[in-house]
Amino acid sequence: MAESVSSLSEGLPQTNDTYAGLAGVVASGIQSQQDEIRRLSYGSTSSTSKKVGDVNVQVSTDVVLEEGSECGKTNRLLGDGQEKSELSAAKIQIIMTSMYLGIFLAALDGTIVSTLMTHIASEFQALPNISWIATGYLLSTSCFQPLYGKISDVLGRKPMLVFSNVVFGLGCLICGCSNNLWFLVGGRFVTGIGGGGLTSLASITTSDIVPLRDRALYQGMCNLFFAIGTSCGGLVGGFFGEHGGGWRVAFLIQIPVCIISGILIILYLDLPPRHTHGGKLQSYDQRLKRLDWQGAVSLVIALFLFMLTSSLGGKEIPYGSKLFLLMCVLTLISGAVFVSVETYLTADPILPVSFLKDRSVCAGSLANFFCVMGMITVNFYLPIYYASVMNMGPTDVGKRSLPSFISIAFGSLGAGYYMKRTGKYYWFTLFGCLIAVLGLIQINFVTSSTPVWQQYLLQVTPGLGVSILITVTLLAMIAAVPHEHQAATTSISYAFRSTGCTLGVSLGAAIFGNRLNKMLDTKVLSLVSEEHSEAELRKIISKAAHSAEWIHQGAPRFVQATLIECYHTACKATFKFCLVVMILASFSCIFIKEHRLHTSISRDN
Repeated sequence: MAESVSSLSEGLPQTNDTYAGLAGVVASGIQSQQDEIRRLSYGSTSSTSKKVGDVNVQVSTDVVLEEGSECGKTNRLLGDGQEKSELSAAKIQIIMTSMYLGIFLAALDGTIVSTLMTHIASEFQALPNISWIATGYLLSTSCFQPLYGKISDVLGRKPMLVFSNVVFGLGCLICGCSNNLWFLVGGRFVTGIGGGGLTSLASITTSDIVPLRDRALYQGMCNLFFAIGTSCGGLVGGFFGEHGGGWRVAFLIQIPVCIISGILIILYLDLPPRHTHGGKLQSYDQRLKRLDWQGAVSLVIALFLFMLTSSLGGKEIPYGSKLFLLMCVLTLISGAVFVSVETYLTADPILPVSFLKDRSVCAGSLANFFCVMGMITVNFYLPIYYASVMNMGPTDVGKRSLPSFISIAFGSLGAGYYMKRTGKYYWFTLFGCLIAVLGLIQINFVTSSTPVWQQYLLQVTPGLGVSILITVTLLAMIAAVPHEHQAATTSISYAFRSTGCTLGVSLGAAIFGNRLNKMLDTKVLSLVSEEHSEAELRKIISKAAHSAEWIHQGAPRFVQATLIECYHTACKATFKFCLVVMILASFSCIFIKEHRLHTSISRDN
């Protein structure tokens, strides 16, 4: 891992030859922007009018800074042309790195289970329900992530970032102490609440202090750390699963990192609060009253029912059952209630659905939804293919996901650099879509005889394309709305991403499970003979359906090849699904409109 990160840093532009490895990548990305940040004045009073969907929004660039805050002092000095030394380079780096650390944790936890799923399923004898380990995390992320943007507008970025770290660490502790599958799923649900804030708030906070044009490069840095966490997740999970004390340690080891991130935020993050009443500092009670509680509750209920219905449908609850139909009706009703509340009953909605009337916001949201849906499904079922068909252990599986980190890093930073230099993004978005689709086509041709070097490259191409798409679409969405609504728009983006994640895992599990069961019933039962009775073969089917490891460790030799073929076919069905949704993501990107990427926060130039 160290060698991979070191080689990556050597291939990137750096501002100081002494930088090396990951620290150099972080420092160089931040250093290249700090002079521009110091020149920014938050005291401008210009205003513009911009139309978002069918709503005309009057935008004021007044920003009221908290008295006594370091950021407030610094930017008042900048506005007056005074000394600029208070906003030191070291403080900028610490602030940004603390948030990048949170992104790393959330991404790590999101994929660390990919190489642990077979171990956990075998210990708890629960392979049919194993997808709930991932779904539990993604379910809570989907439900609560959209809330962080508006809540942090009212209560402040710093308190919400600290809250996210605390909840994330608590969830990891619950996972590490679990003794059954559903206790573990509960811990993953708690972790997802915190993880949703760690990812979205880092992006939102960066937009508070960085101009839109430079914001692209910082988004590349965010995606870089997300890529590091995503790529390391499988490797870390595999190491602890085989050599490091068991899968529980893989969750507990995240707690110290979470504590460090929280401490850095408490000590160094000091951003100006957002006020709407003449710039006067409001009390805590007044801030709470500003929150759209009706919208928040209705949104969480609607998303929870939608995710639960998609997760249980076709598995625990048959599609044609009355219970499934009832859940579908309740989901539609709760969704309609949320839209009505946000449209007619609140003046300051928790998630402005009217923004989706804007072409770029809607297209970017759908692109994020389909893109992440396809990629997360690949990230979970390609390791299962390696383990079941190729008989790989968790460490070998993790190694094969590691090279995708390099492509994701280059895609993210490359997209940021391209947008910073050109101020354009439309055709570069379509270029990323093409690469992602070609990469998934390549994965659909994987077989048990695929050369080792190709196995290491399978996730490189789609990782490159997806990283470009994710970086560019977020900036396209932010550019389409006034700056004061960037937090809500970012929340919309992350809501569609996390919803796509949850639905992708659920649909992937449904496709995989249904295909596997049909193949097992067809292929294995065809082996009925005088030597092997139907009862014996049904026991084999039951064990194979519950544990992929059993195929190579305990299955009779006469049926091993058949079981491997069944898993091969089931995984290929999920890979085809991933290709289809990636094509849909590419189609959505066609409708994105190119807006100007401004070079100042006030967007007056």
